[in-house]
Amino acid sequence: MTKVSSGYGFVALAAFCWSLMTLLSKILFAAGLSPLEVSFWRASFGCLCFGLHAASSRALSIRPSHVLLFMAWGMMSIGGLFYVFFMSMHYSGAAMGEILLYTAPVWVAIFSKFISHEVVTKQRWLAICIALCGVVCICFSGGSLQTKTSVTGIVCGLASGFCYALQYPFFKHWQKYYRTEVLYTYMQLGGALVLLPFIHFHTPYSAQTWPAILMTAVFTGYVAFWAYGQSMKRIPQVHVAVFCNLEPILGTLWVCLFFGENFTSIGWVGFSLILCAVFLLALERRSENAA
Repeated sequence: MTKVSSGYGFVALAAFCWSLMTLLSKILFAAGLSPLEVSFWRASFGCLCFGLHAASSRALSIRPSHVLLFMAWGMMSIGGLFYVFFMSMHYSGAAMGEILLYTAPVWVAIFSKFISHEVVTKQRWLAICIALCGVVCICFSGGSLQTKTSVTGIVCGLASGFCYALQYPFFKHWQKYYRTEVLYTYMQLGGALVLLPFIHFHTPYSAQTWPAILMTAVFTGYVAFWAYGQSMKRIPQVHVAVFCNLEPILGTLWVCLFFGENFTSIGWVGFSLILCAVFLLALERRSENAA
């Protein structure tokens, strides 16, 4: 298998594993766990898996200043991401949480204008407007639970896209110097530590709850992030972003099939508009790279 082919295989694996979060979150919420608990266990066991991986290759010894930097960034981009993502799923449905997470490329486009001072093309502004129209449609649809619109669910969904967007430039820069497992060991450690003080473990865990927690951590907290890191080494970041669009599509499919979640007609319009906007942004970046 060539380097490029394996890169596409890794990003497809990452998207598939992340999409399982919709199913696993439904199981864990039904067992009585709060979004905060699910977030904590995902980051904690994910950190453990990455730590063991890094320790096996004797790569954990890095500069203390970098350890603190990665942990601090992980508090926001991992701890913050996990928590608001599960909050969005809890209040507005797993499918809605997934699609609002994928407003991340829109945040990246906005960052490039106001932080990096890049020139924003007409195509990029068009994509941002399309995505915003999609968000409006999704929000007024009541979410994939088709209940009363939850402001908390909407705000948390948009915040998850913001936190997710923060990972792209940070990870891309530091991947030049450290292995994927090293970066995510300390980032997920920071994420777990920032969540721990706020957790109250009220619900007793059954024998069925722990396997679901472990699957959440291993597949969505470890394998997916590791595969994502491997794909970033092999294929352009733009291609990774395009293939990651499989995640909200698969995640929505799982909960529609197994849990009966569904959008209204206007919700599906919003779903389609957000995905179209992400593809427009990805195609623009691809044409820029080709030039």
